[in-house]
Amino acid sequence: MIIVKMNDTTVECSIAASELHEIGLTPEAVINGAENTTSFFAQLGKEVGEQLDYNPETEVMMMSKNIMMDGSVRIFAVKMTNDDIKKASERIRGAALTVLNTLTRERIEEILAKTGRDKGVAFNEVITKVSDTINKIYGRDEAEQDESAPKAKYQPLSEYARYMLEFDTLEEAERFSKVVQKLPIVDSVLYKYSGMYYILAGLMSAREEIIYDMRRAGVEYSNILLVNAPEAMFIEEQGELIIDSDAIVHLADLTR
Repeated sequence: MIIVKMNDTTVECSIAASELHEIGLTPEAVINGAENTTSFFAQLGKEVGEQLDYNPETEVMMMSKNIMMDGSVRIFAVKMTNDDIKKASERIRGAALTVLNTLTRERIEEILAKTGRDKGVAFNEVITKVSDTINKIYGRDEAEQDESAPKAKYQPLSEYARYMLEFDTLEEAERFSKVVQKLPIVDSVLYKYSGMYYILAGLMSAREEIIYDMRRAGVEYSNILLVNAPEAMFIEEQGELIIDSDAIVHLADLTR
């Protein structure tokens, strides 16, 4: 789970479908708030609350949930004080009046009276104005925006994560293995497919510094780094198995 602190009141969380499946959930269950997601949202609420210094006695936490095209789930959590609620209510009131003024009976009759392309253009203008107005309900005043850069954090849903890395040559796989050999990698195999080498490695750790070291080495030495990705199943099915266990250890021991 990737957690990005956008500002002092907003956090964005992105969770891959594969991570959800690891803990027995589906994207649909998270979106619909199924009964078996209670512990997941309790964990998420605790993490987000710490990020935003949330006080449940005086503040409200609002969450919006969306399924992305790749099956992952994106959640926005927004902390609101009484002042924020008041300002949001004023924006909603203003937006509602704007929508009513935009969709007057006269304006609708004008659109209906048009023909051909003009009808479509006129109707699209109305829809665009209404959409822009509604989007402003969820916005914040520019003066309130935090100019500091968003802060990203990786928070694993489980301690075990399986990495897939692609290398052009065996030598590059060896160099990567030498760098990460002391990390808590509990299983690793080496495949070859279409002239490329692939390491599938399971890392058992929830410590951010360990996860960071693994990903930094992957970015530096490999062409592709994927975590809990379905592509690994394809490599297992179609690739040629070169080293069937402790591949990281064996590759790190090779000398050239």
